[in-house]
Amino acid sequence: MGTMLRKIFIALRIVLTLAAALVLLYVLSFPDSIIPEDPRYEYMSGITAMDIKPWLWVAPLLLMEFFDVMGPKRNLVWFSAQFTVLLAGLIAWPVLEAQYPELMHPTFSYEDGKLSAGLGWFAVITFGSILFRGVLLSFLYKGPERADDSELNSVDAAVLDPSNARTVREIAAAPVRVKPRFLFGDADHGLIERFGIFMRRLVFRHRVHTALYTAAGVLLCGWFLFYPQPDEQQALQRDLSRMYDTHPCGKATTPAVHAAYRVMKYISDHEAFAGFDRKQAEEWLQLDKVNKHYRNSLRDESDRPLASVDDAFESRTRFLTVTDTRGRTAVLFIRTNAQGDRINITEVQDAGWNALMDDRRRRFGNDIDTRILSR
Repeated sequence: MGTMLRKIFIALRIVLTLAAALVLLYVLSFPDSIIPEDPRYEYMSGITAMDIKPWLWVAPLLLMEFFDVMGPKRNLVWFSAQFTVLLAGLIAWPVLEAQYPELMHPTFSYEDGKLSAGLGWFAVITFGSILFRGVLLSFLYKGPERADDSELNSVDAAVLDPSNARTVREIAAAPVRVKPRFLFGDADHGLIERFGIFMRRLVFRHRVHTALYTAAGVLLCGWFLFYPQPDEQQALQRDLSRMYDTHPCGKATTPAVHAAYRVMKYISDHEAFAGFDRKQAEEWLQLDKVNKHYRNSLRDESDRPLASVDDAFESRTRFLTVTDTRGRTAVLFIRTNAQGDRINITEVQDAGWNALMDDRRRRFGNDIDTRILSR
């Protein structure tokens, strides 16, 4: 019963350490979701949340250590949690990169590093743990040496008793001689055969384990390197089908806004709408598949203030606007010919993802507009 409780306690510590390791991975991957950037921090004195932000990862790491030192088998608990998270991350990487790339890599240059950076730092921590726990601590805190069971290397305590001390003459007169023992007769072939079977089993088991570990490593590398990734057109079709996903409240989902931004970026980079009229652009965007009420909100061309830009002096038209429940927005602007019936240029704008960057871009744009008007 005691052994069973001990195993259950070790399993519970592994689960708790695993949960803390998942929190550590999240903190390393998405720090901006925990402490968002805010321009107000620039005007605050003393220690602010932005000063603490680079050290957020220390808290879950200490929590892992707390669960780890609660009992025995510390290396088993620690590395079981770390390798489980790292292995799961490597397996999920190519799937997420193919389906939800915004989770693996930043969509915008000012975003946090996402899971690609988080897994990289997590791997560094894991490697550091191997060096610290497996090498440094094992060297500094060696376990007790095992006693040698050989009778030739053992000394009775009575021999070391000073009251039984002998002179050199007495030792020379009665030296201690080891009486050799020889075994004669036929060998025990049954014992030899059983020993041979035992050794062959050990060798076979070692080879099987080596083959299994090698196969698992090859499969993992193959999965990571050769999982099918979409090409540019396949990624475009994936994003076109996802950019109109909505919550029950009628707002776009966050993956939908990421997908919409990627579609808009493709349109802008490839000048896909050059020479199109509005109806052709709507057909290209597959807006006919969207319900009428939501389509009207997406295609609203009225002036709308954005946190990242002031369009008061711009001659462009808001053509498509996708916004999620937290106000994060992707906007496709168009510039038309003099008659207003053909699209010449498309531009993409984001807002609501990073308040500090929105504020800086808006101020920079206002400075440029002020200089133009002052001429």
